[in-house]
Amino acid sequence: MILKHLRGRCVISQTDPSTQPELGYVQFPQRFYGLNKDDIYGGEVLRLFLANPVGMDGLQGPHYVGTGCFFLRRAFFGGPTSMVPPEIQELRQDHEVEKPITAQPIIELAHHVARCNYENNTKWGFQDFGMGLLWRTISFHFTGYKLQCEGWKSIFCHPSRSAFLGDAPFSLIDSISQSKRWAIGLLEVFFSRYMPMVFGARNMGIVMGLCYAHNCFWPIWSIPITIYSFLPQIALLNGFYIFPKVTDWWFLLYVFLFLGAYAQDCYDFILFGSTYKRWWNDQRMWIIKGLSPYVFAFVEYTSKRLGIATEGFNVTSKVQDDEQSKRYDQGLMEFGVHSPMFIPLATASIVNLFALIIGIIRMSSIWSLDTLFVQLFVASFGVLNSWPVYEAMVLRKDKGRMHAKTIVISLCLASALCGGAYLAL
Repeated sequence: MILKHLRGRCVISQTDPSTQPELGYVQFPQRFYGLNKDDIYGGEVLRLFLANPVGMDGLQGPHYVGTGCFFLRRAFFGGPTSMVPPEIQELRQDHEVEKPITAQPIIELAHHVARCNYENNTKWGFQDFGMGLLWRTISFHFTGYKLQCEGWKSIFCHPSRSAFLGDAPFSLIDSISQSKRWAIGLLEVFFSRYMPMVFGARNMGIVMGLCYAHNCFWPIWSIPITIYSFLPQIALLNGFYIFPKVTDWWFLLYVFLFLGAYAQDCYDFILFGSTYKRWWNDQRMWIIKGLSPYVFAFVEYTSKRLGIATEGFNVTSKVQDDEQSKRYDQGLMEFGVHSPMFIPLATASIVNLFALIIGIIRMSSIWSLDTLFVQLFVASFGVLNSWPVYEAMVLRKDKGRMHAKTIVISLCLASALCGGAYLAL
């Protein structure tokens, strides 16, 4: 840690203040230890912690990712050209401390600024886009957003040896609970007057505004992911064909969009030293997040806006027992507890399996692959990504298998969904 601290200090000290007076912080990538070989929960979050900061480094600099960062103290007191003096004069940059650090007044001041209510009713806290605005949201990386809107820039320092290591969630429920918490924070910023596409673009430029807006849009992915997880499959079950035929020119557009998006995403993973299996598991987790935590985040955010009590902040558990650790090392997803957030995943998996079976039966009876191909492919892709869910439902006997209550509820919902659609259509 001392070596990393020195490296951060070197980057800051070697930057000429006369040529880069706006430098506010140096950001290192967050890396994780203890991840299994194929990172089944997408815990390294490669896009957020590595790929995106590399791209933003060519603009105004990377966002703050919640850890692994060295700040210039001056950056917390206004913009580069408009310093906001602290309410406590002892915190000024030019203040000289004449007493030893163990002196009682120094210790009392340290306790005062470390209190969780220090920012209340201060410019630092809530006035004029203060730091406290950011602590009222759960989205940590908007600290950098606030600083860069004031005119500060940042530098991305990516040494070959990982500078900062942390723990990632080791169970599915902890992983998606963490994603839900992040998504709520992103929605709080997206629907505020500090929306990156407006406030950010006005203060940082349109490109940097879009970089932060890209993060804010994470929860919005729940809409297309949920639609593609259910609508084509239900249409296939009821004999409705909603995609172009293979012989239709529009079919090529779907092929281009699917292959282009997945090839580009896979290339990014390989470019930054990851593996094909880790990429595959990450895209599976992207679908899972769109089906479950992002949807629940929308519901919880809406409830908060309506004044309805919510469950509040949950700390992500990073602790695992020996059996759970063994299953994790084997690459088995952990479904051991019943949770409402598992129900959409299991329901979508069952609907996709139903659709694939019925679709194959229809194809064998009418021999019309040209018409059924896209919907069969979507259902097949859903079944392929759902294999860990089927495994946890039927094949596994360990404590990480899916809870019987979750299976029963999901079966009932899938049957009601398919049956209701049949009656309605």
